[in-house]
Amino acid sequence: MRLFPRLFALPWLLAAALNPVVGRADDTASHPDVRVLIDVSGSMKQNDPHNLRRPALDLLLNLFPGNATAGVWTFGQGVDVLAPHRAVNDAWRAAARGRIGRITSNSLYTNIPEALARATDDLDRIEPGARVSVILLTDGMVDVAKAPEANAAARARLLDEILPRLRRAGVIVHTVALSPSADRELLERLAGDTQGLFAVAETAEELNRVFLQAFDAAAPAEQVPLAGNRFLVDSSIDELTALVFHADGKPLALESPDHQRHSFGAHGDDMRWFQGRGFDLITVKKPFEGEWNVVAELGPGSRVTILSNLSLNTSRLPDGLFVDGAAPALDLALNQQGEVVTDPALLKLLTLGVDVRRQQDGRTWHLDAGAAAAPPADGRYRIELPMLQEAGTYDIAVNADGKTFQRSQRQTVAVRLPFETRVDAVADKPAQRVVALFARNPAIDAEHCVVTAQIKAPDGQFSRQTLTASAPREWRLPLDTGEAGGRFELSFTVEGRDQAGAAFNWRSETIAVGSGESQVIAPAAALPEPAPAPAVQPAKAEPQPPAPQQPAAAPARRWPLYLGLALGNLLLLGLGVVAFRLIMGSGKSDVLEAGDDDEEIPTLTEPAPSPTRPGRRGAKGPALELPDDAIDIDPTASGRR
Repeated sequence: MRLFPRLFALPWLLAAALNPVVGRADDTASHPDVRVLIDVSGSMKQNDPHNLRRPALDLLLNLFPGNATAGVWTFGQGVDVLAPHRAVNDAWRAAARGRIGRITSNSLYTNIPEALARATDDLDRIEPGARVSVILLTDGMVDVAKAPEANAAARARLLDEILPRLRRAGVIVHTVALSPSADRELLERLAGDTQGLFAVAETAEELNRVFLQAFDAAAPAEQVPLAGNRFLVDSSIDELTALVFHADGKPLALESPDHQRHSFGAHGDDMRWFQGRGFDLITVKKPFEGEWNVVAELGPGSRVTILSNLSLNTSRLPDGLFVDGAAPALDLALNQQGEVVTDPALLKLLTLGVDVRRQQDGRTWHLDAGAAAAPPADGRYRIELPMLQEAGTYDIAVNADGKTFQRSQRQTVAVRLPFETRVDAVADKPAQRVVALFARNPAIDAEHCVVTAQIKAPDGQFSRQTLTASAPREWRLPLDTGEAGGRFELSFTVEGRDQAGAAFNWRSETIAVGSGESQVIAPAAALPEPAPAPAVQPAKAEPQPPAPQQPAAAPARRWPLYLGLALGNLLLLGLGVVAFRLIMGSGKSDVLEAGDDDEEIPTLTEPAPSPTRPGRRGAKGPALELPDDAIDIDPTASGRR
């Protein structure tokens, strides 16, 4: 079983030089070079029974911009060219669309290494300025033969030879898993090492959305924001393309500002209208200026892209980032005819904002850019995104409203933890487990990392162990969960540096590992600086965890105890007086005050001992004898925690 770290861990320091996140807002955009790899193995009969890979590819063929270079390959036992890698034009699209029927589910194996190698065998001949991206769709794992040894060797070749070559060449790999049985660890590694995205299509119906997310990363385009079903077209827009997903599956119509209604069956010569399964793609040349309306129930992913000489120029973050100690930032500028707009009269009318949504929990943020009274003299705005210091997948939308025009830029960014842990079973040894720590960030200088495991054994004994790397970027700790009940609690600390020489400290999540299910019980965290290793606790016949220091907030937590004791004592005193009067001179009534329970508050890593262990003090005081009609009260009840 594998465990991936919880999201939202604290940041750790990594050099920005190895993780560039800010570019110039007026950088010349490179033309996209997109290679699409589609799995046609036999298991797709179960995971894509309706062959929705075909309409998903059809969507991409229509979305490729005119300045793109693209190619499509299918792979199973071998690798076949479905659309040759060349400049995109109408003839290329038509030829590729005519071969979509070749996407089947008949192949015996899943040769991912050969597919990546074939699709990128021209890296030494890439055109200057090209931004090469690979979109890999699969439902399985590396499978090239019946022999497990052959599959293991092919997987090792992919990780040790092909992946480093792609990373050195700057190729970005976006991976899409279409099944829970896909090799998630491998697909995450391919995406993480190349600053790409990884996504899972839980059902085949989600494939369009996931493909589109990867395509947006590979070939970004400027948009106008959709406000409900409406969008604004200004006089600078030469062409618009509306991609509309049908939430209800019904035909849609498009209303232009001149109150004309257009449809798939009836539209003007200035429109191209393509209808696919679940979506319509409409391109309008020289669109009317004003407000347009989409008459349909829009599904997620609907958008309107444009070609215009007035554009919102936004620096793009890498599609994949690793948590570090600095907030990524975006540079923004409004460009007209390729020049940054600096006119303060126009910029004062401009509203710039960034909306961020985290996919895992739906949390949203809104940030205003250019909120200062005076716009920047050079027309350039900058806005930091502090939420990207926590792991997660974020949808980022930069919106500009100039009163008479609107613009939008969108991007999805995956922010990952620098390390991950997993728990592996050992073949033929049911009680054996191996806990592995893996450096996900390839910029980490793994050879100079000191990794220490903090271990709490099933008998409560604490120890520390320094680990030696067992594989590149990986450290492994064997455990025998068959001993003394079998539950271990452990975490790792890492002291090291990145390949630029910057030092860092990091602590993994705390994992409970037993013979049954293993689980994370505390999140990963950054450490401010290296800490000296505490001494290993000596073995005892009756082990007892050392008492932790009382937190500063402990006195505030004890006031309910003191208040309860005081009230209990007052009540006992009153009852004692009653008893005294009833007994009529019997002489005495002993009121005994319960002692202060000074028990320590446990920490996350050292749970409170059970009642059967030594060291836990009872809170009961001596019994008080009262008449039969008196209320029986435990004097310590109100003070028990």
